[in-house]
Amino acid sequence: MKGRAHTLYECVECGYQSPKYYGRCPRCEAWSTLTEITSRETSASAESKRRVTAPVPLEKVDVNQVSRRVTGIPELDRVLGGGYVPGSIVLIGGEPGVGKSTLLLQICGRAGSRDNPVLYYSGEESESQIKLRSDRLGISVEGIHLLAMGDLEDLQAAVEKLKPRVLIVDSIQTLNAGGTAPGTGSVAMMRRATAALIETAKTADMTVFIIGHINKEGQIAGPKTLEHMVDVVLYFQGELKSDLRILRSAKNRFGPVDELGVFRMSAKGLDSVEDPSALFIHGRESREPGVVLFPTLNGRRALLVEIQALVTDSPFTGNPRRISVGFDAYRMAMLISVIEKKLKIPFFQHDVFLNVTGGFSLRDPAADLPVLGALLSSRRNLASARPHTMIGEVGLTGEIRPTAWIVPRMKEAMQQGLTRFILPKAQSGIPGGKDIRVRQVANVYELYRLLKPGKKED
Repeated sequence: MKGRAHTLYECVECGYQSPKYYGRCPRCEAWSTLTEITSRETSASAESKRRVTAPVPLEKVDVNQVSRRVTGIPELDRVLGGGYVPGSIVLIGGEPGVGKSTLLLQICGRAGSRDNPVLYYSGEESESQIKLRSDRLGISVEGIHLLAMGDLEDLQAAVEKLKPRVLIVDSIQTLNAGGTAPGTGSVAMMRRATAALIETAKTADMTVFIIGHINKEGQIAGPKTLEHMVDVVLYFQGELKSDLRILRSAKNRFGPVDELGVFRMSAKGLDSVEDPSALFIHGRESREPGVVLFPTLNGRRALLVEIQALVTDSPFTGNPRRISVGFDAYRMAMLISVIEKKLKIPFFQHDVFLNVTGGFSLRDPAADLPVLGALLSSRRNLASARPHTMIGEVGLTGEIRPTAWIVPRMKEAMQQGLTRFILPKAQSGIPGGKDIRVRQVANVYELYRLLKPGKKED
């Protein structure tokens, strides 16, 4: 008994399905996003061939059989939690040209061997193009097998024949199932292809790295269920005009979430950065007004960044500019209001520019105090003789609240030679040291008195 085909229309943005065409999707309200697909009912014979699995008692599950394998790329292994887990699915998204394919080709060069082959599927490049890129990067090609412009059935046949340790899919939007109606890149096709890859990976104990294109909002294109299906979701970020790249973990079933890896793009590919804090701080010897150092926490890793503020007289009467790069502009406006309300220092005739150096983006509440300190320093032209590291959250009433994970933050700063700290008065667990100088403040009044000229340094 064969299945019957039904015509449906599916939104490529949100996955909404309807038997009727609409110019505008009823769910996400996007225009011209519904595409025609064909849904085929499952036949009784196919249903009868479905593999049946039995439950396993939890106490009989052997966790010692699960061992991580390192990729040989230190920053990637850090983000993955110490290496990749066999049988896992890793989804990587990022802007075009940021280096996703380069990173995965480097994984192939480290993981491939005659005994442990690696399969690289590409729906965007030919075999010769991939070979040219591997030669330019100086990647060892032993054990690497290429499959270009194939479909899902070709990929499954190649996996069954080669039995690779690692499978690279570049990208999931280009993978199609031959002989079926849903078009390449459709929501239904991506969902079906991902489900097939997950089943294959779990059965063959094979790790799959999938590249996913992103949409204009910076999220991985396709249904959100795609991210729920996989084990790990990584985002590769970086300005194309800069050689700095940041790999961030958004989901990880086997390791920490929001972990961070830093790379440099060179002619030989992506190089791991051993000391990323040195990239984000510049000119510590020259103490200009409006510059504060801050150790932010990403996952289990602390990174030292430099926050710069510039407050100048505004040429636009009654409409000063407020521009923030790397920090929430609304939170900066809140901190400016706290200064105006509590310290009676006006900003309504001044332009305010805030920048986090190195292209870093701060989402840490503990960055409130260094941002407020940088604004005060630039507004009043206050420069400290010695660099200060500030950590703390600022409330609307001007109080300075303690923050979490103070020990790794301070240790990272001390590794860079910084010994002067300004912390919340209620902060506990402050590590001691011979040369450490800690000044604790309870509110913005005490901070301003500490920064004012004539205040004696410790």
